[in-house]
Amino acid sequence: PPLVLDVRTQSEWDTDGYIEGSVLIPINELPSFLAELPADKSTMIVVMCKSGHRGGIAMMYLNFLGYTNVRNLGGGLGAWIAAELPIVQ
Repeated sequence: PPLVLDVRTQSEWDTDGYIEGSVLIPINELPSFLAELPADKSTMIVVMCKSGHRGGIAMMYLNFLGYTNVRNLGGGLGAWIAAELPIVQ
């Protein structure tokens, strides 16, 4: 399964909920937590935020680092919730 990387803030995670199994690394902390990412740069990573903007930035950053299978969850958590998909509250 892909790694779901949530780049929102801790307060957004706590307030709005999150996708089960996702990993929280706020976008401003991403450079400090690169060791938490898969060593295999072909691993599928789905990046998400609240609306898709920060996710897009994180996706470009991961691509720059050599990750080759990165996707941004279009519309972010808002789109996930609008599609009535499950979240952990």
